[in-house]
Amino acid sequence: MLLLLPLLLLNSACGSIRDIMPRTLEVKTVEVERKIPIQKRPRPIAMNDIYLYVVTLDTYQEFKTRFTRENGDLLYYAMSVRDYETLALNMSELKRFLQQQKQIIVYYEKAVKPKPAPKAPEKK
Repeated sequence: MLLLLPLLLLNSACGSIRDIMPRTLEVKTVEVERKIPIQKRPRPIAMNDIYLYVVTLDTYQEFKTRFTRENGDLLYYAMSVRDYETLALNMSELKRFLQQQKQIIVYYEKAVKPKPAPKAPEKK
């Protein structure tokens, strides 16, 4: 019982101090500038050359001899003219997509770039 009395007094004393000294709460709204670091752009794409050979029935024997002498085995990948056009359209679609992505990245880089400090008016 004697141990409970000091605990009770300490507990009630903390509550009474709060009532005696009321604190005011001040709320301020402060605009904080975002500090998002702008990343370096990736290295440009370095593509390797591709060689396409157009072979007809008239030039087939000459092509076969020359190609096997220069490259070894002869292997065929056949593609119709329509499929070649489709391949070109797909590449232009890929180029369009990459350009639009680049524009979006540039837009966001400008949005998060630190704003320049306002200049002081000049005295005349």
